[in-house]
Amino acid sequence: MRKTVLVALLGLLLPLSLVAQGNKFMFNTGLKIGVQANTYHNTQFELDGWGYNNKSQNTRIGYTLSAFFRLSKGRPFVQTEALFSTAKSNFSFEPKALPEDGLQEMKFPRYRLTTNSIQVPFFLGYYFVDSAPYKMAVYTGPKAQFIFTTLTKQQFDDFEFSTAKEYLEPLTFNWALGLEVSIANICFNFMYELGMNNTSKYLYIPENNTTFYFNRNVNALSFSLGVIL
Repeated sequence: MRKTVLVALLGLLLPLSLVAQGNKFMFNTGLKIGVQANTYHNTQFELDGWGYNNKSQNTRIGYTLSAFFRLSKGRPFVQTEALFSTAKSNFSFEPKALPEDGLQEMKFPRYRLTTNSIQVPFFLGYYFVDSAPYKMAVYTGPKAQFIFTTLTKQQFDDFEFSTAKEYLEPLTFNWALGLEVSIANICFNFMYELGMNNTSKYLYIPENNTTFYFNRNVNALSFSLGVIL
């Protein structure tokens, strides 16, 4: 399935790669594949008497696949992408108050979350090294993320309840800062994203008819390998 998607994207993008020699504008397209790790900086994240331990996050690696479109004139450029992302997160909890018998034989609950999304960024960038075949550029800009809420996977381990569901915001925004290093038509991208809004609406536990509200922004660190067509 992934090979079919890559072949289809190549077929669509190859005819679009062109150079407008007359006015020195250059239009390029390309493909990137990479990995991503999410981190959370929460001001409030409590669930059924347990508090999220923000200092000991268990990072899980997700992946990204994107097609990008870049318009440049000299060193400056603008770029947008159509990016598919699968993000994975682990949340470890600890008791808000220690039990009388201490922590012996106590199971600490965990919440595992997997989301699938389409992301559309708009970047402004600048090549600060431009000496063929080597190039280096920095770029920054906003990124919109559309989460497929129906494809979200949630797992609650070692809580007292057996059923729960978190309702996520379907549209969120990040601000990204990235560095690209390219050799000929091969490019390496390092990017950090800062979450700009809360990603969670609320979490509902039907067993006791309880609703929890969180303030959770998602930051992300990613690395990708790409080819400029």
